[in-house]
Amino acid sequence: MPAVPASKDPLPADVRQAKSKLTLNHVAQALGVSRTTVSNAYNRPGKLSEELRATVLAKARELGYFGPDPMARALRRREMQTVGVVFHHDIGYALGDPTTMAFLAGVAKELDKRKLWLQFIPKMGRKLLLQAALQSTADAMIIHSEIGPEFMHEVTATPKPVVLVDSAVAGVPSVRTDDRRGAMLAMQHALASRPEVVVMLCFMVTEAERHRILSKANPPRSGYVASERVAGYALAARAAGFPDERLIWIDIDDQEPESAVRHLTELRPRLAGSKRVAIVAMSDRMALAARAAMADWTELTVSSLVGFDDIPAAAQAGLTTVRQDSGLKGEMAVRILLDGLKGATLPVSLVVRDT
Repeated sequence: MPAVPASKDPLPADVRQAKSKLTLNHVAQALGVSRTTVSNAYNRPGKLSEELRATVLAKARELGYFGPDPMARALRRREMQTVGVVFHHDIGYALGDPTTMAFLAGVAKELDKRKLWLQFIPKMGRKLLLQAALQSTADAMIIHSEIGPEFMHEVTATPKPVVLVDSAVAGVPSVRTDDRRGAMLAMQHALASRPEVVVMLCFMVTEAERHRILSKANPPRSGYVASERVAGYALAARAAGFPDERLIWIDIDDQEPESAVRHLTELRPRLAGSKRVAIVAMSDRMALAARAAMADWTELTVSSLVGFDDIPAAAQAGLTTVRQDSGLKGEMAVRILLDGLKGATLPVSLVVRDT
């Protein structure tokens, strides 16, 4: 197995200061190998040993180079062909979730107009392999996933055009729902029913993050959907003078929204002394699961039940919910990505039905 020679010349200072202009030649220079070797690591991996390819890719990441410039390639052939969507759950979830399908339909609608292809890149399992996703053959990327600090450099350093969905990284355009406003509307509706206790069915939030939000009179804006909705619930409850000790926070795995049934069953003894309970949920699927779980709870009254999304099943069930336009979000993601539009925060509205 050939060894990689030590670097003979340091990377030029001007290149270090402008990593977005790094090329294959710069990586080859830093490693002391040929440009062809670096190119093969990205385009013809079978021509290199696994050890050599790993060494080349590691050095490239260290320098801030994340592959050949897809825009340059697209310009050379005078067209862009493929837009990739990096999605934060697996394929099974995406195909079974109405909100996700509406978003993808919006993306597809806009891509169809431009005669472009869609490449779907799901998150298989719990770990987001963003670096691998950015090495896909897609010419531009829509990243529908929460971007933590560990991924920010990869997002900002990639030469591919990128737009974020429901997340935020400084300097990167995004399209988001006004989640805080939506959660405030949901809580206001729930409190209008005069409950003794309010149960929040939430996406997973760490105790430290929830404490950070609840400890502030006006929590700073966050790049995370769950954090923004927690802030919205808390702010509306505080404005109404509803006591913190009568708010019950339950974390639900967003990959298994129907697990709300199990969580509420476990909560039932704790609610025994209450007569009127309101429930606000971060998704309609959680809210509908809660409704089914509590259908035979004769010892208390569900004074209000509010979801989030406004999926078709919510309307059929008469569920009060916060409406977000997921189809428009998909369309806007493509327009921002390819037309150079600024990022957008999409409005929400409360749809009042039977609950």
